[in-house]
Formats: sequence, C-alpha cells, structure tokens
Amino acid sequence: MNKIKGFISSEKKLSGAIFGVLVIAVFGLIFGPNIYAQFARQDGAAGWGYGYGYGFGYGYGFDGGTVAGYRITGADLSTDDYGYGYGYMATGVTYDSTDGYSVTESSMSSLVQAGVMVPDGNDISNTTEVAFQNKVTMNVGGGVATIVIPSGTTFTADSAGNFSALAASGTIDTSDLDDVDLASSLSFGLPSLGLTVNPAITISVNVGSQYNGQTLKIYRKDAGGSWVESPSDTDATCLVASGICSFDTTHLSSFAAGKTSGTGGGSGGGGGGGGGILVSAPTCTSVVYGEYPATCVSGYQTRAIVSQAPVGCTLTAAQQADSSRACVITETGVVVPVITDHGSSVFVALEKSLVKNVNSALARRLFGRILLQVEDKGQAWYVNPINGSKYYLGRPADAFALMRGLALGVSNKTWATFTNGKAPARLSGRILLKVEDHGRAYYVNPVDLKMHYLGRPADAFSVMRNLGLGITNANLRQITVGELK
Repeated sequence: MNKIKGFISSEKKLSGAIFGVLVIAVFGLIFGPNIYAQFARQDGAAGWGYGYGYGFGYGYGFDGGTVAGYRITGADLSTDDYGYGYGYMATGVTYDSTDGYSVTESSMSSLVQAGVMVPDGNDISNTTEVAFQNKVTMNVGGGVATIVIPSGTTFTADSAGNFSALAASGTIDTSDLDDVDLASSLSFGLPSLGLTVNPAITISVNVGSQYNGQTLKIYRKDAGGSWVESPSDTDATCLVASGICSFDTTHLSSFAAGKTSGTGGGSGGGGGGGGGILVSAPTCTSVVYGEYPATCVSGYQTRAIVSQAPVGCTLTAAQQADSSRACVITETGVVVPVITDHGSSVFVALEKSLVKNVNSALARRLFGRILLQVEDKGQAWYVNPINGSKYYLGRPADAFALMRGLALGVSNKTWATFTNGKAPARLSGRILLKVEDHGRAYYVNPVDLKMHYLGRPADAFSVMRNLGLGITNANLRQITVGELK
C-alpha cells in the first residue's frame, strides 16, 4: 500500500512538473522576445488581414502580434515558404513579381510590420542589423530617385540604432560640396549611423536628359563626415542614360551626382566663349553583355554590360531590357530563363508543328504538371489533365489568365470537405475556382495534392518557379498543344 501511495505521490509531482514546463513554454511562446514569426503578405486589403505571401508559420509576432504575421497554409510551417496567412500591408504599398514591394520614403517603416524588414533580435528600435526577406523598390520624392533592395540584403550598423527610422530624402544640404556642378542629390539611411549593405543595392537618380551619355562622379557624405568623391569600386561614377544616373553602393549615406566645376558637358566656343552647346550622345550601335549569373534573384537574372559603342553612347530601351530576363528554379534546383516576349502565338504555332508522334502514356504520367522547356529558353507549359494537351503559359500575366481560363468551379460546400490544405485525388493537377468566394483560384499540385493560391500573376509565376519540372524538347513534343478559344 505504501508503495502505491508513493507511486501516486511521485506521479503527482511529475504531472505538476510537466504542467509547469508547459506553462513556461506557452508563456515563452506568447511573450518570449526571441520566438516570433514573420509573414510578408503579397495581396489583399491594406492593414492587418489574410492573404497569400511568403514567410514563417506559427505564432503572433515577437511582440504579441503587432509587428509580424504568420503563415497558416503551405509547406512545413517551421520554415519559410509561400502560402496563405495573416499579415500587415500598409496603405499605398503594393507587391508584384518585378518590383517586389513598392514603397515610398514615408511608407518604408511599414515593412517592419509587414514582415519584410526583419531585425536581428527582437527590437527594431535597438538593433545593429536588419535583413530584407523580399525585394523592395522605393520611389523617392515622386520621381526624384528609385532605390532597389534585392531579397536577402542586410543593412548593418557599427552600433545599435532605431532602424524603423530608416528613410530616404531627395532634399539634403550640399552647401559644403565645393567646386562641383551638381546634377542631383539624395540621402538614404539613418542620419546618425553609417550603414554597410550586403549585397550592393542600386540607386537610380533622375538628373535630366541634358546629361545623357555623360559620366558623372558620385560624391558621398557619411554620417559625421564631409563630402568626398566616392572611393569605392561600386559607386564611384555613373553613365547617364534616359536622364537616369544609376549606381550600386554598399554604404548608406548622403550622395550627390555631378562634375568637377569646369568639366561640364558642352564644348566651349573659340576665343572668349562662355557656356557651350550640349551635344546629345548618339544611340549605341552595339552592346556587349557579360554572362548571366547562375542564380535567380526575385525571379530575374541580370547581366553586366561589358562594353558599348560608340564611346559614351546612350542605350536604347530595348538594349537596357536585354540586360535582364525572368527565370525560374526547377524542382531539381536548375535555373532556367522564362521567355518574356510577345510572340507567343508564333511560338505556339511552331511547337504545334513539331509534334509528330503523340505519346498518350507520357501525357498521362504528366497530367497536371507544369513543364519547363530547359533545352530552349525555359518556356513553361501546363498539361491539362482533362484532355492531355499542353498549354503555353508565357509571361506571368499570360499564365495567370490561362490557369483561370482552364479552372473548374467548386462550391464552398465541396471546398469544406477538403482537409489539411489538400484536394482529393480526383482533382489532381486541376485549377480550382471558388465560385462563391470572389472567384479565388488554386492550383492542385499532382505531386502532393497541396493547393497553391493563384490570386495574382505573381502567384502564377511563383507556382511556375517552384513547382516546374524540367523536360527535354524530344519528350515535350510528344504531347499535343492545346489553346484556349
């Protein structure tokens, strides 16, 4: 009997200890400073709400829900991934696959709540580093400048500061910038702290078309310092094209673009000539590009311009566009470009003519899959499980329209029978449309039956990028080509 009492007593103590641990754990999850979620919502109404995005699952943010959202669907919630969740988006902030999150200098601070700008630690007002979870494009002064921050960029300070005050301005004091013919100026960073950036960000300042074809010097004034010619390899000069001076920088401070007095753009007249006539730079007749990098950054690859002729020429819009291309990452980790031109009808007609021998068994194995033409330009195709034909997805906007065009309407009653974010096997590979819920569209991945939201063209592109399967031309051309009528 004593043994039984002793056992019961020990069990009570153990239960009490376990309960105590659980209480502490729950308390830590709710109030602990270092356990938090980050979810960057990409669509939906402004303010706190639900929508599609990228981020972590579980929890309510590191301060109880006012600074970070959380993902509730998609892959493993303990890792960053795409899915549906709860998060914040400020009024006037938009998202697309090209620019990422578009903000102004006044809405920059909202990226903390939005889960895009993440502090190292638990306090944005007292940290030495922030990381950008997504690409950000800031428009300064209604057209004065544009700042592009790639996904994965970190801003680091030598001492702790309030990173929620991070801001840009097109109005700064350049009175002590002597002997310089100033074209434009800009500040970006924290007024009292010098910040380093990794990798470099791109700043594009509007200096006016009168500087087209000219090389301007970049002057920099760090916090507490004075104006100097920028000494770094990245932001020393810029070649003006279409009135824009663009340079990369690994420092945040005050910048100015201009020329040393007396080296202006005009050619002086003979004898006592004053200001000369500015001669517009000629259009480039040839451009040599470097190789594309081996990685995708926010869905794009950008290559450097090695040389252009004649010297000091102005790039055409097409030549500038040729320096970058959309790309996707296949499920095997291979990076392939995505065709982005407007000749889709010609391309589809060509592919249709190349289908000679139809392999129905191959098509059945690929029902519902998104295929990437890796031996060409990475063009994406969707194999419709209804008829076994492949449909060209083209650009993100085209893919979005086509996927919704092939969708199957589903009532809310039927939708409620789906469990764990998965559709039944009979709907494998289908595009589903919630006809009683604002026509929301979802793609059912045939690999695992998980549903992926297709709210915007960016979502369709994300599905192509993350779920695409590489296929050879020989195999692709054994599947018939379908077209929406």
